[in-house]
Amino acid sequence: MKYFNKCECCGNLVRAYSHSLNSQLVYGLEQLVNFWRKNKRGCNLQADLSLTKNQYNNFQKLQYFQLVENKKDGWYPKGKGCAFIDGTITVESLVATFGKEILDSKHESWQTAEKKPRMVHISSIKNYNWKRRLDYLNE
Repeated sequence: MKYFNKCECCGNLVRAYSHSLNSQLVYGLEQLVNFWRKNKRGCNLQADLSLTKNQYNNFQKLQYFQLVENKKDGWYPKGKGCAFIDGTITVESLVATFGKEILDSKHESWQTAEKKPRMVHISSIKNYNWKRRLDYLNE
């Protein structure tokens, strides 16, 4: 994504970034939904879930997709997050952020993006195997 604006206050460039919904995020969301359904309370990611370092570091990105929320007493899945895990809805595969703002799929920044958002079902993400270092070396 090659969209940016110059800040009127300080002159810094503010850039738009795209974020993909990937299998690592979905596995983290699935753990959160299962935890919430069992315990009916907020979740401490480190104490209550078995997340990899990658899943933990990127978990907050699920907020961009409107799938989770972080409250004072922990993380909670939103209704949309539970429905996605249950396979009853689809969600956008990509979202964009601009500073602290989440941009909708009709924002002009998407005109500069190589990939466009599309609706995805959990089955298309959960069954996807990403390439590992050895795969790239073999290529």
